[in-house]
Amino acid sequence: MYLDIIWILNFLFDSLLLFLTGLILKRRTKKWRVFLGGFFGSLIIFAPFTPFAILTSSFFKIFISILMVIVAFGFKRMKYFFANLSIFYLVTFAMGGAMIGVHYLLNFDYDLANALFLTHIQGFGDPISWLFVILGFPVLWYFSKNTFDRFENHKIQSDQLIDLEVFIFDKSVRLRGLVDSGNQLYDPLTRRPVMIVSLKKMTNLLPKEIIPIFNNVNQLWNESNEVPNEWGNRLSVVPYRVVGKDHQLIVTFRPDKVMFMQNEEKFQTDKLLIGLVNQKLSSDDTFDSIIHPKILTSAKGQQVS
Repeated sequence: MYLDIIWILNFLFDSLLLFLTGLILKRRTKKWRVFLGGFFGSLIIFAPFTPFAILTSSFFKIFISILMVIVAFGFKRMKYFFANLSIFYLVTFAMGGAMIGVHYLLNFDYDLANALFLTHIQGFGDPISWLFVILGFPVLWYFSKNTFDRFENHKIQSDQLIDLEVFIFDKSVRLRGLVDSGNQLYDPLTRRPVMIVSLKKMTNLLPKEIIPIFNNVNQLWNESNEVPNEWGNRLSVVPYRVVGKDHQLIVTFRPDKVMFMQNEEKFQTDKLLIGLVNQKLSSDDTFDSIIHPKILTSAKGQQVS
């Protein structure tokens, strides 16, 4: 392959690596700076054709990578710079490792490939390898970006997860909850905050007679449904809204208490209601309840030793 083609490929790949670094770190930078950083990085292709041995050394390669990061994202402070540089290296090694891994996984037959594409190899590199890089790099770049996005979302979500245990009468169930600041559901009469829980997770705590009530609020007024006496004063109906639907009703019950476990600390509260919905709250079962932030505030005032 011609040297100018190899330089263009390296220029584009270096620029894409810098773009991916900026996306992961949510850096606001101008596109021309990213392309300029990619341009400086691509110049290393010409190093073997110069009489200066230092230009092919590891020291110079590290220098070039530092220059690329500074040109693309600027230098504000050391912590900012090292974060940019470390993620750039991580992205580069991840993409390079993925390319090598997929390349050997597919296990190209080079003799056959050479016979099909070229009868004589000239210039730098195996043309089949370069074709693989040209086609495979954008695909891996796309999947790497999505993977980092999902990892970031999962990390944010994990920071908001908390273990809890619901007690009622002589039974209890362990759950994992997501603290959601967007959940502002209150009982309009008692002003108690409402925690949303998947009905499937609570069936062992509930009498069979009242499970239909949580599936359909209208069953609460059905005379054929006999609510056990001990549950009569625990049930209530709370209005709520979901996207695209107004004037919805949810059946809630008052537990004896809910205990939360976070960072080896335990705190509890009984100043809440639990609303049950007949659906999965998390597609991957990461959590099975949505916690009103006010509930945690109340619980931390009753910390358990």
